[in-house]
Amino acid sequence: MPVKPLSASTLKNLMERIDNAAQGEIRSLTPLSPTSIEIRFSVQDIARGYDWIDVMFRIEGVNDAKLVSDNVLRGLDMSEGITVELTANSAALAIGSYSGRCDEAPFYILGTSIGYEELPFSG
Repeated sequence: MPVKPLSASTLKNLMERIDNAAQGEIRSLTPLSPTSIEIRFSVQDIARGYDWIDVMFRIEGVNDAKLVSDNVLRGLDMSEGITVELTANSAALAIGSYSGRCDEAPFYILGTSIGYEELPFSG
């Protein structure tokens, strides 16, 4: 299944389904190019009876990011889940609850668009 672009309505539905990835796990962070980054999370899917799935987000047009090394990545606190915001010409993903201020998070990616793909659980 290819990466699907997120719109405001699909983003809201996805984030509700995965409870903002609260208590999820970061599986991987993959820079695809200087302006494209993928990040993969294992999350519980409410629509599937809380079964675990993986959700991969791809941020395109990356213009700012605060990333961490792989050994720190898995230790990031996921108790608050993630914040994903989308406007007509920007997209943001941050670890934690940072609505309206993603660039203040300890980990964030800012770009021009964001898409996602549902994948099998990588447990």
